[in-house]
Amino acid sequence: MDIVLGTQPVITMEGYDNSGGINLACESRGWYPKPEVLWLDREGVTLTAEDTDTHRDPEGFRVKRGITVYNSGSNRVYCRLQQRHHMRETEIIISSNVFHLWKSAVTIISVLVLVIAAGLIAVVVHLVLYYKK
Repeated sequence: MDIVLGTQPVITMEGYDNSGGINLACESRGWYPKPEVLWLDREGVTLTAEDTDTHRDPEGFRVKRGITVYNSGSNRVYCRLQQRHHMRETEIIISSNVFHLWKSAVTIISVLVLVIAAGLIAVVVHLVLYYKK
C-alpha cells in the first residue's frame, strides 16, 4: 500500500462565533490513507475541535476540520495533518485586534438596529394618530 502525502494544509477564517470567537477551518486534499487532523496550541497541546469532514475522490482523501478560537495570551494555533510517519503542518497567528473588531461590529450593528426600530415605531405611531383624526 502506497502512502501519498496531500497538499499543505490551508487555514481559512470562516466567520465569527456569537460568543466572541473566530471560526477557523483547516483543509487539505490528496491524502492516502486518510490522515488525522489535529488543532494544536503553541505548546503543542491538542485543542478541542469539530468533527473532521472527510471525502474520498480519485485523487485521495480530502479533509476539513473546524475550530473556534478565542482571544488569549497567544493567538497562535496550528493545524497538523498526520499519517503514521508523515506530517504536514500550518500555523496561523490571529491579531488581538481581530477579536476586538468583532465586538465593535456587534455594538455598531446593535445600535443601528435599535435606531431603525425606533424610527419605524415613530412612523407607525405618527400614521396611526394621523389617520385616527
